[in-house]
Amino acid sequence: MVRVEVSGLSKSFAGPVLNGVDLELAQGSIHGLVGENGAGKSTLINILSGLLEKDDGSIRIDGLPHSPRGMKEALASGVSLAAQELSLIENLSVAENILLKALPRGFFGLDLKQITHQSKELLELVGLEDISPEIQVSQLSLTDKQLVELAKALSTDARLLILDEPTSALTGPQADRLHEIIRERADQGASVLYVSHRLDDVLKVCDTVSVLRDGEIDLTSSSENLTTEDLIRSMSGQTLLSHRNDQQRTVGTPRLQVAGLQSADLPNPITLTCHKGEVLGIAGLAGAGRSELLQAIYGLADDRLGEVRLLDGDKSTPLNSAKDAVKNGVGYVAEDRKTEGIFADKSVAMNTTLAGLDRISTGWGRLLPSRERQCVIELIDQLKITCEGPEQIINRLSGGNQQKTMLGRWIHSESDVWLLDEPTRGVDVAAKHAIHDQLRDLRDKGAAMIIVSSEIEELTVLCDRILVLSNRKLVASFDRGEWTNEAILHAAF
Repeated sequence: MVRVEVSGLSKSFAGPVLNGVDLELAQGSIHGLVGENGAGKSTLINILSGLLEKDDGSIRIDGLPHSPRGMKEALASGVSLAAQELSLIENLSVAENILLKALPRGFFGLDLKQITHQSKELLELVGLEDISPEIQVSQLSLTDKQLVELAKALSTDARLLILDEPTSALTGPQADRLHEIIRERADQGASVLYVSHRLDDVLKVCDTVSVLRDGEIDLTSSSENLTTEDLIRSMSGQTLLSHRNDQQRTVGTPRLQVAGLQSADLPNPITLTCHKGEVLGIAGLAGAGRSELLQAIYGLADDRLGEVRLLDGDKSTPLNSAKDAVKNGVGYVAEDRKTEGIFADKSVAMNTTLAGLDRISTGWGRLLPSRERQCVIELIDQLKITCEGPEQIINRLSGGNQQKTMLGRWIHSESDVWLLDEPTRGVDVAAKHAIHDQLRDLRDKGAAMIIVSSEIEELTVLCDRILVLSNRKLVASFDRGEWTNEAILHAAF
């Protein structure tokens, strides 16, 4: 039985984004939707969930017309969204965020007891039973926020549950739990639209998969009849990209030295060294302290103890703050680009050149717009950022293109030490390989890199060494050739 019927759906901004999309979702099924960054996935999701209005075409849910003029109307039609760019309100509690769509009310106002009870049940469902419903969302890690976003989407009895990159910040076990939850919801009759760049997950969990390419549906088929290569070919018109796995390499002299580093979030001292031309990976489960380690190295942590130094031959430069780090060519790409990376209402140009304004200014600090534009155009071409030009507001770009812009910021400032937290979060396969190749090029020019990733495969492909954190302690170190996925996971647990 067809639950959702999309027919001839079109939407344009500066140019066409969706062009006559036809799509059907069956009741009680999990339907995957994949496509390259900029293919129109987010626009389609936003129209279904009431965040955008369509230009043309029709949508029917259970045979009834669906043209919501806001999320409230979409919710009334049984559509619930767990967004990639989280919709949580930072200064509200976890419980308030989870039940915001339908806060329980009592005789004299909100039923606080019922709010706490229901939110606890939903937190347990998504594996956050140790999180207090009363704490503010701002105190949570990105991984926990993503699970709270999921709990919020599950708080209603939705007929259509839309999940946009639901596992982008989750570890393998957390993703497996999520897949169990949505299978249960589908078995109970809900339709699930599952949008992800993790193609293996899509084929594993979805019944049917559709590929969106240049604003049109290029392919729809049972997942049993598809491979990742089929999906990539349909998404990009190209065959499967080569999956480089570098051999053991000789690295340079020490470049970044961390000794006895502690912070409010890292109670156990951590010591490490990253060399010129080396990619050092940081693995571990959610909550192991991976992001906190990068923040402490960069000078963003509270109550920091220990030493962080840049080494260059006999020269040793202490890094006591983020200001010191930027001044000395250390680039930092945060895990949550929305709140810690981009300036959402500013241009691609401003976001790209912010950390290296001296390179597009006169000696007296006067910005040179022509030089700025030329530098940004070159970076857009180098990183293959899909946008309308340097002046476009970055918030109108897809998540993957925003991520490329964050890399462009530090390429522009000529950083030679990089701290990268989930550098390919929420990007498509082609963009991931392009970012990997860009990082390899920087490495080959002598850059020292520390990379945090929830995907062990990403670390094993890119890194020369992998350190494993567990319970905010450094517990294991592997050189290339020594590690296996099982050994890394064993150390992490």
